[in-house]
Amino acid sequence: MEGRICKRFTFDAAHKLPNHDGKCRNLHGHTYLVEVEFTGELVAGGPKEGMVVDYGDIKDVWKVACEPLLDHRYLNETLADDIPVTTAEWIAVWIHRRFTAYSLEPAAVRVWETPTSWAQHP
Repeated sequence: MEGRICKRFTFDAAHKLPNHDGKCRNLHGHTYLVEVEFTGELVAGGPKEGMVVDYGDIKDVWKVACEPLLDHRYLNETLADDIPVTTAEWIAVWIHRRFTAYSLEPAAVRVWETPTSWAQHP
């Protein structure tokens, strides 16, 4: 049987989009909401029986691989070597890559920059 799960995280960060033709060109901040979604077959036995992915495993990757470079940080500095610009679209790509590097392959990563605006990868 297949299932779908999602874990949410939040972080506060500052960034700017230097080539933007509007106010986002200036330094500003957001409280981001991130949704990391997984799909797959439910584990058949053992301590993770009935799960797609253990929520604890997702949280562990977030705490080690993502949060230290995102929360209360200036994204133009902390992500500069990994993505060309700190748009929600590229932040979603970056988070997806971080989870994949820890052998958890998200079906989707959604980054909410405001309560009404999000970007998703893939």
